[in-house]
Amino acid sequence: MSEIKIGIPLHGKMAARAFHQPSFRQRLAEDGFKPLYFLSPVYFRSFNFDPEQYFELQVEQYDKYYQKHFLLQQLRMLRRFVVVTETTDLRFREMIESKLFDATLLGMALQMTYVSFLRRIPGMGRLLAGLERQFYITRAHDTYFRENNIQCVLTPGMGNFNFWNEGNFALEAQRMGIPAFAAITNYDNIVNMGYRGFEPTCLGVWSEQMADEVMKIHQYPAKRLEVVGAVQYDRYMRSLELNREDFLRSIRLDPTKKTIFFAGGVNINHYFEIYRLFVEEKGRVWKGDFNFVVRPQPHAKLLDSPGWRVMERLFVEAGVYVSNPGSVDASGDRTRELRLDLWLDEGPDELSYLLRYSDVLVNNFSTMGLEAAICDLPTIHIGYDAYTFGVRFGVTTAFQQRMSHNRRDLRLKASKVAKSEKDLLSHIEKYLSDRSADQDARRDYAVSECGELDGRATSRLSEMIKNYL
Repeated sequence: MSEIKIGIPLHGKMAARAFHQPSFRQRLAEDGFKPLYFLSPVYFRSFNFDPEQYFELQVEQYDKYYQKHFLLQQLRMLRRFVVVTETTDLRFREMIESKLFDATLLGMALQMTYVSFLRRIPGMGRLLAGLERQFYITRAHDTYFRENNIQCVLTPGMGNFNFWNEGNFALEAQRMGIPAFAAITNYDNIVNMGYRGFEPTCLGVWSEQMADEVMKIHQYPAKRLEVVGAVQYDRYMRSLELNREDFLRSIRLDPTKKTIFFAGGVNINHYFEIYRLFVEEKGRVWKGDFNFVVRPQPHAKLLDSPGWRVMERLFVEAGVYVSNPGSVDASGDRTRELRLDLWLDEGPDELSYLLRYSDVLVNNFSTMGLEAAICDLPTIHIGYDAYTFGVRFGVTTAFQQRMSHNRRDLRLKASKVAKSEKDLLSHIEKYLSDRSADQDARRDYAVSECGELDGRATSRLSEMIKNYL
């Protein structure tokens, strides 16, 4: 049987790190697929790729088309908020906050009124998506589909918020009679990213919980849905080459000491607070005798800020190991970050080692908390803000704690939420004394979000596609 050519558009980090990781590409090849990747310009123009397997995703064409049509902008804005959850309520308020000083009072009031009204009308998401498909047709990749004999397409997301480009790509394929499959790439996509833009030939979700949510919130048909698991987390099921002692020595940490791992968000203020407590006042934490690792959120809001440049230098000078997945050199070059996104270099997955060999994770309600649960790493979420002056609500812990996926009972049982510095120190003491505490709850939470944790999610996704073809 000849290879099945499958077109895969990759625009964002999460999709790139899921669908371009070596194990994913290897599994597709073993199952008879030849992936043809359509990379966002920032990826495609940074490296020299095989021209027979890599192409540029026509993001610039999509952006020009979007900017040209005001109604299309309004349809997509509404589609983001017609999925009515606590999370989208918060995102709507965040959008209003971001525009308050740029819009007129009357204009802002009118927008708030009509969005608030329309988003709660039953079936509005389906109507909005239908209007987009009917009146806003793009053909940016038609020639690529024909010339490369692409037989099917796999996209992250379903053309919802942050997945507009991939959605356009899938719709172009469907108009040419090419089956378009989709797979969810993050646990909050269903409740957080708005209504879907197209209906895939079949959608791969992580778990029964996610399947229930997509049917309820997106009116998605059960017959076009399969539970496959979380593709990007297959790697956590594999054994590591280095043991704990060798890994910690490789990053100049002492394997005889406990290791505290802080994975922060985009709020730079949290890093100043963490520096004060874990560096300047480290004697208050486990008698000051511990390894400390800091991993910044790989997002431009943080990494491009002058505050992070200062904090990174301070951490390094204090002997803290900074595991930076998005380092930027003095000239602004992001090559290392992009190589990590696309898994272009051989070598260990440092995050896998940190999640497996650290003793406790301190986090801000990010996806890292789920990854820690998969790797059985105790997690403490910071539920207070030491510094709030001048901070927008969207980056505060109060905002994070009100989001739908962060309020799940199993998530809260699997971790601790520190409501004060005293709480944080107490929880650290507990977990460093007994790493097995809450172990069963972590497992239950990980399974509820990800389904089967057997390292075979990619195989099930591949089988799903082949069955439909």
